Amino acid sequence: MSPHTGVSTDFVADMMLESLQLWNEIDVGSLVQLEADLIDHNTLVLTRGHLYEVLAKTDLSPCHPMFVVQSELTEELIQLHPGLICNYLQNPHEIYHA
Repeated sequence: MSPHTGVSTDFVADMMLESLQLWNEIDVGSLVQLEADLIDHNTLVLTRGHLYEVLAKTDLSPCHPMFVVQSELTEELIQLHPGLICNYLQNPHEIYHA
């Protein structure tokens, strides 16, 4: 455990690996669903339960993989971390639970 945070480094490493694995599994064009609403600067930008199309994927560093989706509320492009995704749809007949 890190003496400053109380969080196991194994836990953090596992979360990073799970996020990277999910980022690799979900393709551009897939639909993703969020675990919770996403609020940015006190503004609701993405809503829980709504399906968002993955418009792009970015990987500025191995620890920072992101999806790009468009907000139905603000119409802005939003970067979305894989850890916020609870479900995704690559085929209209199959739903994958993250």
